[in-house]
Amino acid sequence: FLAATNAFAQDLPISTDGTDPKTWDPKQDAVASGKKNHVVIFEDSEIRVLSVTVLPGEVEILHHHQWPSVIVYDRPVKSENRDGKGNLLAAKRPAGDKVELPRVIRVPPEALHSVSNLDTTPLHLIRIEFKNGFPKQ
Repeated sequence: FLAATNAFAQDLPISTDGTDPKTWDPKQDAVASGKKNHVVIFEDSEIRVLSVTVLPGEVEILHHHQWPSVIVYDRPVKSENRDGKGNLLAAKRPAGDKVELPRVIRVPPEALHSVSNLDTTPLHLIRIEFKNGFPKQ
């Protein structure tokens, strides 16, 4: 697993909005404020693995992810991601129309955001958060 994530260990911005995650309110952590959608399926001193589900028509409560992550999408679902001010964020999808599954992306710590499921299918993903940053090669 760690060998596979080394490809993702490139430099990323400090966070999606440029602020320092150490200054973020812990009450707005995904598991604290968004516990309806974020379930911890494994956690130790290095990583936290979340199962994230957003039902059709559902809008998540604003929350953040303080650590860089690898996100694994297991199905295509039409959704929107908005920042803490309600601005639409760019989609996390590869260029082109073809979506190969599972889709794996890496993201820096994500500042306040909320995902809306615009589809008739539940959105589901696995998020692996690296508490000490991505592993180095």
